[in-house]
Formats: sequence, C-alpha cells, structure tokens
Amino acid sequence: MDSRHWWQDAVFYQIYPRSFADSDGDGVGDLPGITANLDHLSDMTGGLGVDAVWLSPFHPSPGADFGYDISDHCAVDPVFGTLSDFDELLAAAHRRGLRIITDLVPNHTSDQHPWFSDSRSSRSSMRRDWYIWADPSPDGGPPNNWLSCFPAAGSAWTPDELTGQYYLHSFTRHQPDLNWWNPQVRAAFADVMRFWLNRGVDGFRVDVPHRILKDPELRDNPPALAGLRRAAQAPSGVRPRNLDHPGIHEVMRFMRRVLDSYPDRMMVGEVGVTDPLRLAAYSGRGDELHLAFNFAFWSQPWSAARFQETVAVAESTLPSHAWPTYALSNHDLPRAAGRYDHDGHGPERMRLAAMMLLTLRGTPFLYYGEEIGMADVFIPATDRFDPDGRDSQRSPMQWDHSEHCGFTTGRPWLPTPVAPGTVSVAAQRDDPGSLLHLYRDLLALRRRHRALTGGSYQAMETGNDGVFAFQRRTGEDRLIIALNLTAAPATAQMPGLPAAGRRLHSTLPRPKSSTALDPLQLAPHEGVIVQLPT
Repeated sequence: MDSRHWWQDAVFYQIYPRSFADSDGDGVGDLPGITANLDHLSDMTGGLGVDAVWLSPFHPSPGADFGYDISDHCAVDPVFGTLSDFDELLAAAHRRGLRIITDLVPNHTSDQHPWFSDSRSSRSSMRRDWYIWADPSPDGGPPNNWLSCFPAAGSAWTPDELTGQYYLHSFTRHQPDLNWWNPQVRAAFADVMRFWLNRGVDGFRVDVPHRILKDPELRDNPPALAGLRRAAQAPSGVRPRNLDHPGIHEVMRFMRRVLDSYPDRMMVGEVGVTDPLRLAAYSGRGDELHLAFNFAFWSQPWSAARFQETVAVAESTLPSHAWPTYALSNHDLPRAAGRYDHDGHGPERMRLAAMMLLTLRGTPFLYYGEEIGMADVFIPATDRFDPDGRDSQRSPMQWDHSEHCGFTTGRPWLPTPVAPGTVSVAAQRDDPGSLLHLYRDLLALRRRHRALTGGSYQAMETGNDGVFAFQRRTGEDRLIIALNLTAAPATAQMPGLPAAGRRLHSTLPRPKSSTALDPLQLAPHEGVIVQLPT
C-alpha cells in the first residue's frame, strides 16, 4: 500500500462487554467496568500494549441473541450503563492512546425495534418495505427453502398472523432481516453510523456484511444448497441466493463513503465466506472494507504446514491495496487455548500461537483473556443462554483468585472457574515467565521493529515439517521467525541465511544472544525471533 494507516500497525483487543468487568455487582459486565480496567490494556499505563479495542454490542436488546438483536442502535442498554458512561469510556481510552471501534449490526434488528413494530403493523405501513416480507408458498408454507443459520430456528421464515405474510430472519425469529434494497434503510443506517462517529468512535466491526443483500426475487437456493445454513457449507463455485449477493459491494461502497466523510476511521467486516477470492473482493478497489476477518486459522489443526498454507493463501489472493488480518479466537468460536490442548500441550502451544499471531504480516485481533490463556469454561445446561451454544467462550474475565475471579461481587451471569490456577491477570502480572508477559514483550517488540508491522513476508523452507518459519523485512531490518510446533527438538535448515543472527526473543526463558542459523536448533515447543546482521 502507498501509505500506512493506524489500523495496519494496530493490535486490536475484543471485549465482550457482558463478560469483561462488572462495576456495580449485578453480575453483568458494563461500560464503567471496562473503563476501570483500561490500564490493563494500554502501554502508556504499563499494561498489555494493544492499540485498539473492539467492543461487542452494548445497545438495548431483549437478549434473544445477546446483543445482536438490537432494539435501539443509538443508545446504551441500561444493563451496561448510559451514553455518558460510553462517552467517558471513549475519552478515557483516547487519553491512554487506545482507539475504540464498536459493533455495527446492519443485517437485522430485534423484533422489538420500533422500525419492525411499525413494519408489521399493516401491509400499508410506511416501513413495511424496510424488512423482507413475502406471501406463503402455494402449499401455505415458507416462501422458499432458505434456512436460518441457527439450527434450532429451522426455516429462515416466520409467519405473522396479523398481516398473513412471512418475514425473513437469518438468525433467530426475533431478528428480522432488514431490506437493504430499500434506500430508506440505507439512509437510516447512515444516520446510525454518523451518530457514533460524531461521538468520536474510531470505526466499526461490521456484523455479517455478506448477508445484508438477498436475491430480490426470493428464489429457492439451488438443490446443492438446500441444506445451507452458513456460507462455509457452500460447495466451491455455487453461489447461494440468501448471502454473498454480488450487489453487496455497492452497499459496502455506500457505507465506506459515510465512513470516509470522517477523518482517520476504519471498518473491519465479519465476512463469513470461505472462498478466498470472494473474501478478497470485499476490499473492492480500496473503497469497501478496510479489513475483512480471515476465518481460516480457526478451522486449522495444530500443523506447521496448515498454518503456512493459510498464510500463503491470504498473501496470494489479497489485492495489493488490501491488508491481511489474523485471529485465534472470538465470541462465536471455541477458544484456542482449549482447541489446541487435546494432548496436554495447550500452554506451550499458546505461547507459540502468540508469537505467530503477533509477527505475521497483517492486523492481529486478540480476544479478551487470550493474553492469559483463558480456555472455554464448562457451563451446565441450566446456566446456558445462547441460542447457538456459545456460552463457554463468553465466560467472565479471570482477573484474580477471589470469588468469581474478580469479575463481580455478585452472582456472575455465566459461571467462572472455581479454581483458575495461574490463569488470571493477578497470577501472571508479576511473573516474567507467564503468557501475559510474553504478550507484553511481543507487543513491545512490534512497536520497536518496523519489519513486524510494515515489513514484507516471505515463507522459509526449513527441511522440517514441524517448523513454520518466515522472514519479515523492511530496509535493513530483517527478522526470522521460526516456530517449532512439535514436542520434540527440531532442526531448521534455511538456505541463504547468514551463519548466525541475534536472538531477540524466545517463547522459552532464554536471554538475547547470538544464535547459529546454519542450522537453527529449536527446543520442543520453541519459537524464536532472530534479527539478521545488516
């Protein structure tokens, strides 16, 4: 890219507000709780050293999809606080050098949103066409074969007795889909964006942009896609009619124009398509999304070859004006610390994963608690709320070893571990060998070495299937990152390198020192960053 932008060099930290910190003892995390713990995140206050915070929804919501069923896009749900609390959070973050992006949910609203209440009041309502309504099929059933992406919801259509038509919902029946073919809907959402941009937010994470537009004729999905619930299930080369519609790119350009009317803002999209070329298309010609999440890491086994292949696909398919992203976990997926702990090596692997994530070319996204190695928490059936079974990865932040891990003085909305062991901020804060300290060190290293933010990426041949190695370079700053993803010592043969370099960091407790590169010897589960001589 011709010039650098803050979001290219930034490391983002996702906060699920219900689960980060509870300030008032009601058992639910809130905005003042986040504000009180910003020092944990900011380098200016000796914290983790991230650059930006992504806040999952905190808007008024009946809770059918825990914040993603919004009933007022321009307000704060009282459970999280007030607009004044949000303004204070934003100001406190900016004082600490942290940027804030918020969730923008354009595909649907809550069925309790005033827009939908008006729309369903009669077929002649002025907002009737703000949502997607259709007559029953000839047999009286749903208008077509589209399915909700939540299995429990079944069809993507729900009948409305008052008006005798069905309304479309890609998620639960309490989340009716908006009709983005209607210019009034676009204008209304432009106003929503401006409301938060005027308050000073630094951008948005756009929820499921690939679902915003559907086939205007509401035709059935082809037989090969009749059971499709998510884009990842679509066979290669077959395009569904209820998501990833070609017209979505004009909508993305519309949203980008609104954003670009404010200086230095950005948006990242949760584009749930697996075809890398179709994913890359959401950057347009540099006039659509600034960033699109790369979901590929989340489905990979613990394998050097598979990680290297994932990066190679991103590097080869993204156009020159686009920029990669990488993440290991989020609020919708099992946490990486548990995913990769199938044989008891999870803690060592999380150190390697941290080094990989923070040294690749692209923008990293961390999920709250990832910096201390939080894993999914077992949630008894009686305590589960989420319609798609995602409670375990949304458990409260583990701050210390007090009751409820320091998250709340009340009864937490989801259970916390009875004995978190060393997986807490308090246990790791002063331990130089902890995962938290490794994250701090790696983030500091990113700030010192331009090669780790703006440098080129080159995969390295190692002669060892268990080692993922690559070079980051800008000017004379050349770094080799080598990750031994096995439980055995490894030798990496990397032709063309100098005989030795300076080891800047290791995932093991090793000092900075000269290290041989011909070959490079790695201990079990060791990752290293080596600076090459100029």
